Amino acid sequence: MIAVTGASGFFGRALEPKLAPSGPLRGLFREPSEISERWQKRGHQVVFGSLADANALASLVAGADVIYHLAARTAKNDPEECRRVNVEGTERLARAAHTAGVHRLVYVSSISVYAATESSDQTITEETEPRGIERLNPYSRTKFQGEEIVRALAAQGEGPEYTIIRPTNVYGPWGRSWFLDWIGRLERVPMVIGGNIPVDLVHVDDVATALVQAGEAQAAAGETVHIGHETMTLADYGARIGRVIDRRIWRLPRPIDYLARVLVENGHRLLKGDRMSTPLMRRVRFPHTKAQRLIDYDPRVSVEDGLDSMAHWYRETYGTPTG
Repeated sequence: MIAVTGASGFFGRALEPKLAPSGPLRGLFREPSEISERWQKRGHQVVFGSLADANALASLVAGADVIYHLAARTAKNDPEECRRVNVEGTERLARAAHTAGVHRLVYVSSISVYAATESSDQTITEETEPRGIERLNPYSRTKFQGEEIVRALAAQGEGPEYTIIRPTNVYGPWGRSWFLDWIGRLERVPMVIGGNIPVDLVHVDDVATALVQAGEAQAAAGETVHIGHETMTLADYGARIGRVIDRRIWRLPRPIDYLARVLVENGHRLLKGDRMSTPLMRRVRFPHTKAQRLIDYDPRVSVEDGLDSMAHWYRETYGTPTG
């Protein structure tokens, strides 16, 4: 049996078709929904509850061999809720999984745990220890603290074997941070965009494939791996999203773009007191060679193809924009 938290979320939607050929799944859902009904129609088991519900967690992990922990609180302005879900909820799940004899916990973290980490050559690998954790936003900080919980419990013999996945910037259908939120911003503000800074992008289907491989590969036990793919500047990415909703995007000239990025990043630090998840002033590389070696990670969806398929999905789902 394979169990999944966050079954109705962005990652869960992409992971279910990858896991389904292995047999029936068991997913944790906060409440009944179209997705939970779809799971049941496909022969999967559905457990209703949250990471704070001991009975729901016990039902979720009973008899499971692998659990994919996808559930997370992403709100960057709610530190208490982030801690309850991303740290305390992760600990409850890991302890319940250990009690039930679960073999492997695959924990989805975030590359943003490095948002306050400097690197002399602008390359950050899995061997780079995240720094400045106290300066991270609540989401990034608690995702790293969740990692620490998973590692500590395994080391103490109180948690299951684990693999930690740190995806870069994940886009795809149903994605909020790197798709629907972008569309919302471009519909509300003037069509001028900056961002002459490259970011690492990876399609959610490639992340889902990596998750399956991480749950199966013995070489990945006790390891942390980066999952990324290709780079594109924020400005180019925004322009492509603009095309989805038929909005022409005007780009800022380079000198003004640089000044705007300085103002946005420094203004964020002053107002919020923490670091942005995606730094605007540092060109950072996150090689995924370790994932290639340990789990045969081989991303297949190019950014161009991924964005084209997202545009098609968006128009099929929400209708063709009328201008």
